[in-house]
Amino acid sequence: MGVERDPKPDAAGGSGITAGFRAFETVPEGRRLNSATPLDKTFPPRHAAAMAFESESPLDSLWKEYGRAFQDWDDLTLARWLAQTLGELEGRAWRLSHPLVGAYRLGAQLAHEKQIWFKRLATPPAAYAESPCCRAPFLPLLTRDVRESGLICQHCNETLVPFDEIPADIRAEIEAWAQQYEPVHAVAHWDDRQRRSAGNYDAAYENAAERAEQLLARAGREIAPKLLNSYAAAVWEDQDECLEVRPEDVQL
Repeated sequence: MGVERDPKPDAAGGSGITAGFRAFETVPEGRRLNSATPLDKTFPPRHAAAMAFESESPLDSLWKEYGRAFQDWDDLTLARWLAQTLGELEGRAWRLSHPLVGAYRLGAQLAHEKQIWFKRLATPPAAYAESPCCRAPFLPLLTRDVRESGLICQHCNETLVPFDEIPADIRAEIEAWAQQYEPVHAVAHWDDRQRRSAGNYDAAYENAAERAEQLLARAGREIAPKLLNSYAAAVWEDQDECLEVRPEDVQL
């Protein structure tokens, strides 16, 4: 059964990151689906102490239900599972929407709350350095907000690597990519005057969404893999909810 949504986000919308499956919904052909995202993560000044699943949206409620499976595990079992999963993640740049990454984030955020990594109950693979923000294994996330937020920790959702500390051999390329992305994403948040001046805002919005798909694909295909020269594994944002670009729209 289809779910009707507002085809455009309002000008007050913000940045978020998905990390899981979306509900199956049918929409008219040619129309983009504006849907809420699970595991929503926002950035400075919004990301300070906020963890995922704080809203009461149906998808967040569903992910809270998924996360309860980990709450039945004792600390040692959770620590060993996280360490083993890090071994599976090692050596690749992963989509944020990948099911394995989504499951890992569920366990990792619970582990952060329980301070699992401080207890040293399991040893992560040797390739992972210790993060300075929460002492969990180093697992960075690349987003379109990288110039302001740096690379984000997948355990505590804080800045893991400030932008000016990203290795120099990749920082310039990341900065150029983020600069290209900013005006594209901004189309979703144009005010009424900007929309009127565009003439056909629907066309401008659709063009921006298509451009966002291309830029996100480039991040996954060309940029995120280069982070592996410095980090054991990396994750990259593969959607833009404000432009209604879903992970399945981003083709590598």
